Amino acid sequence: MRGANLALTILFVASISAFSSAETGSQELLVEEIGDAPGKLWGPGEIGEQWQIVSPNNSTTIGTFPLNDSVDVFALNISSTNWTMVGFWVSNNDSVSISVQRLNQSTWSIVEFANGDEGELGLDHGLHAIRLERIGGFEEEISYRFTLENIGSFDGEERFVNLAWMFTPFYVFAGVFLILPLVIVLWWNRNDLLPSGKKVEELLENERYILNALRERFSTSDGAMRREEVNLAMSVLGEGSWNSVSEELGVPEIRHFTENIDICAWRFGGSSRSFLIGIRTGSSSWEMAAIRIFSPLGEVTTIHSVVPEMVFQDDEVFIGNLEGGTTTFVQIETLGNPPIVNMHISGLVDGKPVAAVPTNSIELEEE
Repeated sequence: MRGANLALTILFVASISAFSSAETGSQELLVEEIGDAPGKLWGPGEIGEQWQIVSPNNSTTIGTFPLNDSVDVFALNISSTNWTMVGFWVSNNDSVSISVQRLNQSTWSIVEFANGDEGELGLDHGLHAIRLERIGGFEEEISYRFTLENIGSFDGEERFVNLAWMFTPFYVFAGVFLILPLVIVLWWNRNDLLPSGKKVEELLENERYILNALRERFSTSDGAMRREEVNLAMSVLGEGSWNSVSEELGVPEIRHFTENIDICAWRFGGSSRSFLIGIRTGSSSWEMAAIRIFSPLGEVTTIHSVVPEMVFQDDEVFIGNLEGGTTTFVQIETLGNPPIVNMHISGLVDGKPVAAVPTNSIELEEE
């Protein structure tokens, strides 16, 4: 008796399991491609019969890309009046990509889409599109298998909620907090960054004063300015007053301009053997620079003094290194009575020896 009851129990459980399995299997619908699906989306008007309509309710569709076919388009029908979240994926095929497209129900234009090997997209009531595309060449026939899953319905009006307004105070606070240090630094340095017209005028006036003092110093031989004052004035001029010197002192008697250097020489009345030489370097720096004062006629020319103080010997002054884009002024006083003198500057530019000689010379007055 017990054996009969046990057998009946096992039979009952097996029947329930078989029924459950059959019911579960029936929930997934297997659909095969009918003919060859079109390769493009339908146009205005009603959808034609050539576009196969598939269901989003847990259905799997099997299709094939024959030779020279790369795109298949299916229609997806959403019968629910609410929005439906549809999941999709392609099974075990890296040569096929899938895209679900939400369409405007009046114009059939694409409003939104989701693509990749798998994904999900919310769709409203009506017909939408599924696009399968071959990845790679057309040398062989490719089979594909994609599955659609009905994840659930939701109210389309509550689909997107813009909460950006909640972060506006934070954005304002963060912006002010990050910009405030920069504003403070700019305020502290406002006079340097945005110089007023009065300050610029004062700088120009100081440059004019220095130039007039140097002109007076070079024009006389009584040493009215001390050597320390001349050195200071020359160093101030060397900080970028090239334009001011050119405007105040006029056209130089000698000028030699190249890509690497700009050389000018001025003289002043009453001091025919005292030269103010300005050197403005280009983008490259000069190393071991030197100036030589010589007579093209071969007569001996000797340097008597140099301001600011530099090493000199016979007719040559050793300037040293000149950084690129800088201005240097040197006052040289010579001895001897050559009727014509010229100058020669030499040095190393990018490790290569370079020399510059102006084409014109200075005619000296006989003393």
